[in-house]
Amino acid sequence: DREISYKSIIDSIEKDNRLSVTERDSLIHSRIGQGQFRDNILKKYSSSCIVTGINLKRVLVASHIKPWSISDANEKLDIHNGLLMCPNHDKLFDRGYISFDDTGRILISEKLDDNNRMYMNITPTMKIDITEENIKYIKYHRKNVFIEK
Repeated sequence: DREISYKSIIDSIEKDNRLSVTERDSLIHSRIGQGQFRDNILKKYSSSCIVTGINLKRVLVASHIKPWSISDANEKLDIHNGLLMCPNHDKLFDRGYISFDDTGRILISEKLDDNNRMYMNITPTMKIDITEENIKYIKYHRKNVFIEK
């Protein structure tokens, strides 16, 4: 199933005449890398959201802690730069409305009001398991992505 989807992605990139050969090669490598990253993150977190435990594999998002767009080649594929979350928590994390301290306790932006916290299933008692290797990325996220106030 995964191999078929990689092939269809590669085929569509190769057929896109708007791209140069270099751009096509770069896109193919990044898409394959993102797929490998997702597969590795799914395995690491046993195909469950680290915040809620939701295990609907098809909707879970392998989220980069330090954003993919500014990560170097090693960081883009580093399993320690990833968390597995359901779409709500992934989007809140990506946009800086939540982060985590070095012990895994959730940090919630003051910009996320009580009503949205309730509907997005965010409570101040939430805690995730993080590894020592995750901490450098978590620190980056808190400093550069998290919106404290």
